[in-house]
Amino acid sequence: IKRASSKLLGALKDLKLSEEVLFDIRLSLEEAVINAIKYGNRLDKNLPVVISCTFSGGKLEITVRDQGKGFGHKTTPDPRSGTNILKHGGRGIFLIKNLMDEVKYNDSGNEIKMIKFISGGKAYGRKR
Repeated sequence: IKRASSKLLGALKDLKLSEEVLFDIRLSLEEAVINAIKYGNRLDKNLPVVISCTFSGGKLEITVRDQGKGFGHKTTPDPRSGTNILKHGGRGIFLIKNLMDEVKYNDSGNEIKMIKFISGGKAYGRKR
């Protein structure tokens, strides 16, 4: 996970992003990869997690895909509400949705696309 994170952040070095933006990107990537390894691939070391990154026209897109069956991303409960506060899980998805500008899943739920809009080294559109 740290290797993937370091490689991606190294590739973004030329964009001269703020520490805050880099933190958001790193944390989102690491949460997505952890979910892919743990829940998607069920800790099977023989199954790859595919990470891709593109930057064009001020739009950074990071995609993480696992080999699992996916999950019901449309019905993931809010980890802050009611009895969910005490439940294990759902916080990584919550963090990603709040740190990135857009989050999309493929139909089966085994691929996440995280989007951050960047202009002149600064992110814009971030939800707070």
